[in-house]
Amino acid sequence: MTAPRLSMALCAALALGASGCYQDMALQPKLKPQEPTSFWADGRSTRPPVEGTIARGALNEDTWYFTGKVKEAPSTPTTGTVSAVEVLGQYADAFPEPVTEATLKRGRERYNIYCNVCHGQTGAADGTIVMRGFLKPPAFWEQADDKRAHLSRGLKYQGAGDVALADAPVGYLFHVITHGYGAMGTYSAQVPVADRWAIVAYIRALQEANRKGGVAANTAAAPATEGAR
Repeated sequence: MTAPRLSMALCAALALGASGCYQDMALQPKLKPQEPTSFWADGRSTRPPVEGTIARGALNEDTWYFTGKVKEAPSTPTTGTVSAVEVLGQYADAFPEPVTEATLKRGRERYNIYCNVCHGQTGAADGTIVMRGFLKPPAFWEQADDKRAHLSRGLKYQGAGDVALADAPVGYLFHVITHGYGAMGTYSAQVPVADRWAIVAYIRALQEANRKGGVAANTAAAPATEGAR
């Protein structure tokens, strides 16, 4: 056999071998996602994660960032005496990351999407659904017509007494967005953690603007503050 014919024969043999390998891989014994099987008693080929499994990047070790809390109160109103210091001391009083202009812009955007409808554009608790008869939430800053409208119901229930939301720790505001309180449901599914902190930063900006002479004229004039880890 001449060299050209030998080369062609080798190429043909290699091609046949490769096609055989391909078929072996395509037809290998395997189970596709959601395909039933008789191997497991429950008939499912897709196995549930082992109990206690945590997805990569979802350990959430940083309790300050993910919960807004720095510790738990040692007692509650139902189990014993609790002090305002204990209640307020649970929550972070500073942001876990620096608050920048971009943070405030993002917070304003998210606030107007998720919070404005109830809390109002300036945080005066005069949102659209409130005007239509829904339960009015506490205002984020003191109201001239009602000197108690800006006091936190959640902190009072926990035993902290009368605390204005403008004086509440930022971690508490984050906690309420995450878990809800009273008529307000949890927003943990709708609003990612970083956006929750951005909303809290914007709420602080509204409160600071009010201290400087009127929220309505200063909703965009909020100073950037630094986080203090």
